[in-house]
Amino acid sequence: MGHRGLQTRRYYRYDFKKPRRLFLRLSVIVALLTILFPVLHGNKAWACPNCGCVAVAHGASRTFIVAEHTATKAFVTAQFELHRQLFIIDFFFKKHLLPAMMMMTEQLSVVAMQQMMSLGAMFDAKHQQETERLFQQLTARAHKDYQPSTDMCTIGTAARGLGSSYRNGELTAHLLAQHSIRRQMGNANVNAAPGPDIDRRGRLTLFIERYCDINDNNRGLEALCENSASADSINKDVDFVHTVYNPLTLDIDFSDDDMTGDEQDVMALARNLYAHDVFLRIPQTLLEKPSNQDAILDMRSVVAKRSVAEHSFDSIVGMKTAGTGISAETGPYLQVILQQLGIEDTEETAILLGDRPSYHAQMEFLTKKIYQNPSFYVNLYDKPVNVARKGAAIRAISLMQNMDMFKSRLRNEAMLSVLLELELAKEQRAAQNLLNKLRTSGEKREP
Repeated sequence: MGHRGLQTRRYYRYDFKKPRRLFLRLSVIVALLTILFPVLHGNKAWACPNCGCVAVAHGASRTFIVAEHTATKAFVTAQFELHRQLFIIDFFFKKHLLPAMMMMTEQLSVVAMQQMMSLGAMFDAKHQQETERLFQQLTARAHKDYQPSTDMCTIGTAARGLGSSYRNGELTAHLLAQHSIRRQMGNANVNAAPGPDIDRRGRLTLFIERYCDINDNNRGLEALCENSASADSINKDVDFVHTVYNPLTLDIDFSDDDMTGDEQDVMALARNLYAHDVFLRIPQTLLEKPSNQDAILDMRSVVAKRSVAEHSFDSIVGMKTAGTGISAETGPYLQVILQQLGIEDTEETAILLGDRPSYHAQMEFLTKKIYQNPSFYVNLYDKPVNVARKGAAIRAISLMQNMDMFKSRLRNEAMLSVLLELELAKEQRAAQNLLNKLRTSGEKREP
């Protein structure tokens, strides 16, 4: 222990005050004299001369014992307090244990912070690397997913004018229906307004000028036609395939004042297909009688039934009507598709498509022509996202095609309904005639 042992013993020194020390010494001397007095007198008995002596000796002994006990207790208590305060707290704890704990805490804190700094740096690096990897993956995916596909451009370009072309076709079908109704109803400013005779004369004149082929009727039309009409228009008033079915686009535009050849041909064909014979015009004098006024309703009923049948023809012509201005921009791209299919003659492709491809022409390419090119299927070996985009575009086109088919079925149902109504009308008239005969015969039997 050495110096540390001397230093430790120093803390046990404690100097009491001088009066207290003197009192303790006197108490000890008195006690010794009391105990040793009989010994100094030998074996002679010593006795107090009176009871007061005993009481004094007892009081002195009691006082000495109590004082000694108190002093011992105080001394022991003081020593424990000194041991606790001076040695354990001030010396051992404050000078040795506390500094060691402080240094240990500081060391642990520094090491822990250093370790957490290293761990945090590792986490930062980990997150940084993961973030950079994620950005690189997203960048690579974006480069892969957003590379344009030629087929998608083809589909998008060919579909640009569908909406406007479809609306233009609806307008054409509506105007054709209006023209047919006005012709049958004898509307003013129409060639058929005076009646069937004038209507036939006008149609015959148009036939001689535009549709006559002197080879027809075993060349028996020479008396009617001096020469055959142009090869492009011969018999187009009766040839549905040549006039309507084959062409992808018809040069029809009723929004202007110019009458094109396709417009003349379509209306001439419609006049031969529907309402070939118009009604005789009812004189105004006959309509003045109420009994004759029902004839107008009967005539309108026939016209209504004819309009249902003619609506299919008008709708087909409407879908093949030339598109709008945006369709003119789409035409060159559709010609490229035809050239890829082997039709390299630009004049021929221009004749097939027209200057402004119709709704029917655009749908023909979107639903049929692009799939006839083998490169379309080769290009399906593409990025998955581009293939999914093509699938979505094809499904969208399929929805439009299904809507066209649905409207066609509605027109068929309308015509079947009219046919059914006509058949029921025959049976109704037959039943009514039978009832009238029974009623008439019953009236005769009464007398």
